[in-house]
Amino acid sequence: MKILLYLLKINLNIHYFFIKLFTKTKRQVFFLSHQSNCISLNYELLIKELRKIEPKIEIKVICKKVDEDINATIRNEKQNNNLFKKLKPSVKYYFLIHKQMYYIATSKVVIIDGYNLPVSILKHKKGTIVIQLWHALAAIKQFGYQTIGKAYGLKEDVARILKMHNNYDYIICGSEAMRQPFAEAFNTPIEKILPIGTPVIDYLLSEDNGKEEQIKKAFQQFSKKQNVLYSPTFRNDNNYDFQDLIDNFDYEKYNLVMTIHPKSNIKIEDKRITVVDSKKYSTLDILKCMDYVITDYSAIAVEALVCNKKVMFFLYDYEEYSKQNGLNIDLFEEFPLYTAKNANELLKVLKEDNYDLKELKRLREKYVPNTLGNCTKRMIDLIRKELQ
Repeated sequence: MKILLYLLKINLNIHYFFIKLFTKTKRQVFFLSHQSNCISLNYELLIKELRKIEPKIEIKVICKKVDEDINATIRNEKQNNNLFKKLKPSVKYYFLIHKQMYYIATSKVVIIDGYNLPVSILKHKKGTIVIQLWHALAAIKQFGYQTIGKAYGLKEDVARILKMHNNYDYIICGSEAMRQPFAEAFNTPIEKILPIGTPVIDYLLSEDNGKEEQIKKAFQQFSKKQNVLYSPTFRNDNNYDFQDLIDNFDYEKYNLVMTIHPKSNIKIEDKRITVVDSKKYSTLDILKCMDYVITDYSAIAVEALVCNKKVMFFLYDYEEYSKQNGLNIDLFEEFPLYTAKNANELLKVLKEDNYDLKELKRLREKYVPNTLGNCTKRMIDLIRKELQ
């Protein structure tokens, strides 16, 4: 696998040399993602605002999820044969990279929301600006360079070959408290980390756009009781253990709602639980209809803080997860009243119904940016400055 990765790097760099040689940089912004095949909300809001303010700016977009077998092959050398079994998606991805390379070479500003192969491994034109608009507002769990060599992270030699998270000029995060963890995760000077928040924050704070009413019509039970969203983080090993939470939940007093990560293979057949299809309704829109949010290590906790939802943390595998992945925030120390390993202990909060809003405010002030309502504007200002 290492030899194939080296050969791919050499091949792409040679091709990119000629692409750069025969192209000119335009006043163009290129939005690039492999997180999903659909354009993200962050991108959608930025593009809409850019077109309104600067209609003459050229905008290019490629949102294409990398085939899971390709990712698995890179992350785990035991699955090398998958690459050959999946030759067709590998070839398609190879040609897609060339399209990405062309748009990178012709764009003044490139915006990505995760690791991207051509962005990191290639030598770009002088003056090309790359902005990493990370897809999560915060990093409760460690990622990137923080997890190299750990069970849930990349191997050190693979990360080195792929030049993981290289060539970024700016990295966007959600708060001052997240600058140091992001600097470590991206292995970059803290000065490159800008705590200006993302357009998603503005969306969460915006007045109802009709989605909330649509959701309440689809799920009429939401209007009859208080609603509790349980949204666990994605685990590579799909090792989830929340049955105690389901069994001991007070369904008479509350609705239990679940959103499942698209990569997870969780099957919920308990009719007492409302499982929301993320393809039909976004988690952000569901979030606005909730009263409480229970999660573990997911950044949805910070999104919940943005819209003043009562946040709780169910950390049944705290020791194991800390060892296999690592954490940036000690939740037992940071938020002890509403963090528990035991489901019954956590659910006492709902039973007693005495959530301390002062604690919520303290956490919100620390992990939510002080630029509320202006995150999109600040991103647009940054883009326009670099386009000059």
